[in-house]
Amino acid sequence: MIKLLLVSPSRRFGKKVLKAIKIPQLSLHILASLTPNDVDITVVDEEIREINFSSDFDLVGISCMTATANRSYQLSDMFRKRGSKVVLGGIHPTILPQEAIQHADAVVIGEAEGCWADVINDFRKEKLQKFYRVPLPDLSRYPFPRRDFQIDKALFNCVGLLTTRGCPYACEFCSVTDFYGREIRHRPVSMVVEDIKQSGSKTFLILDDNVAGHPEYSKKLFEALIPLGIRWVGQSSISLAKDKEMLKLCRLSGCAALFFGLESVSLPSLMGMKKTLKSIEETEEAIKIIQDNGIAFHPSIVLGFDTDTKAIFDDTLEFLARTKLPTMALHVLTPYPGTQIYQRFKDQGRIISHDWSHYDHHSVVFQPKNMTPRELAEGHHYVQSEFYAFSSIIRHIPFLLRVSPINLRRTLLFLLLNIAGKSVAKYIDTSLDWADNNEKWDSQKIRPDDKVLKRSTVFSSNKAHLPFQALKDGSPYKNDEPNLNEENKIP
Repeated sequence: MIKLLLVSPSRRFGKKVLKAIKIPQLSLHILASLTPNDVDITVVDEEIREINFSSDFDLVGISCMTATANRSYQLSDMFRKRGSKVVLGGIHPTILPQEAIQHADAVVIGEAEGCWADVINDFRKEKLQKFYRVPLPDLSRYPFPRRDFQIDKALFNCVGLLTTRGCPYACEFCSVTDFYGREIRHRPVSMVVEDIKQSGSKTFLILDDNVAGHPEYSKKLFEALIPLGIRWVGQSSISLAKDKEMLKLCRLSGCAALFFGLESVSLPSLMGMKKTLKSIEETEEAIKIIQDNGIAFHPSIVLGFDTDTKAIFDDTLEFLARTKLPTMALHVLTPYPGTQIYQRFKDQGRIISHDWSHYDHHSVVFQPKNMTPRELAEGHHYVQSEFYAFSSIIRHIPFLLRVSPINLRRTLLFLLLNIAGKSVAKYIDTSLDWADNNEKWDSQKIRPDDKVLKRSTVFSSNKAHLPFQALKDGSPYKNDEPNLNEENKIP
């Protein structure tokens, strides 16, 4: 019997992720479901548990992202020395297959579902090919993911779920379309419903890049989810706020929170990205509409675009306070290989490190246009630390209550996201000692008219700057908007 090991490597080897906020694993479950029954399968997510190196495996499949490429190659080399055949797949080997094949016996380019059976059969015949590729497999042909390995369950028995793949947008800094294509492909709604029923869970993370990307499909999906009584979170474009029918169905289907690629609070940056909403005012109104309908708005904000000066740090904090957002995900612009921005920065000589382990959203690996790499790193640390300071976390609570009444699960999730955000600040490396061109770029002069950090008082202890006031009766805080905006709330 073939002994197969499927691995999702850790970004930081030896450091485990808090299981309660771990993104559920799904890709390895899908591969496991496509593997014949006579194969003995072991699945390991290194973010949760370690690989048992005392076991011998005939075949090893490793799912590799750019940030985990170094660890993936290390594992590949190690297993090959032990006599195992290694197959590398995922977005990084897809973009750089010639690099990946130096550490593997075979590389899967693109989505593995369409060729995994061939990989297994060729291994049996001892005729593994170097490269496998089946462009854009049909999602309706996928079997249900095998969930018996129980590596995807975090707090509240949250389970990963797939409904679509592909994204119609071609953002300069995003690699999604390089992997999944620009055409949105759908999993039949009936299959999604059956997958939910078979999972045995009532809480899900929909892993699509945009659950509202195809309105007709999304509305049918949300309607089908309503009778199931589930709770779910996912990712959407902010244009959801413009479609009242879809927003209502989204809420009724059990959506508790959505992750939005807000990207920037700088209007020039938004214009350059060709976002649906063309002004900061439109963005703020969309946030208000979504939250007034009981869906928590969790934005992703990126620092370091070419239009950003050092003013962006305080501007970001002020925007977050003004829009009363209780959580956020803050990233440094990362020029992933294969993206347009990577090629542009490379052509301009602005890449300062090719160590893939630093391509993690929190390390500065390029030369910003209007500041030094160190200043961008310090600004990132500053915004993260200010927003997730302990005093700020306390002040976020009324923002959460503004979205929905007290709910144990949502409150715990809110606290966990804030605690995780606070811990991220500890890992932001502002030294840049590892950068290839650190000495050159750290000494670069900055334009004298750049605004320096003014140390925003938005999240300071001075309550005069807070968007709510202390109560005289001893209760610590009062929301200045106790009621939802009925004008925006969809009945």
